[in-house]
Amino acid sequence: MEFRSTPLFDKNLSKKLKKNPQLREKIKKQVDFLKTNFRHPSLKLHKLTGNRSEEYSIWIEGNLRITFKFKGNVVLFTDLVTHDQY
Repeated sequence: MEFRSTPLFDKNLSKKLKKNPQLREKIKKQVDFLKTNFRHPSLKLHKLTGNRSEEYSIWIEGNLRITFKFKGNVVLFTDLVTHDQY
């Protein structure tokens, strides 16, 4: 499986890392879990509803989430948002 990101995800990631550089390790850890075991309990993986019904979300910390969707054999990271934003 291949992992890619959208420009929106990259932009939001850059903003979050400027404010909180320690976030880099937390995100890396959760993405590594996603790559090796989609069912790892710390991911708190769940499918979204409404306008984002084709997307899934994983937990990073507090109310911070990564949203993504499947495009064939690609996991496409779509956004880095707080739980309230989706």
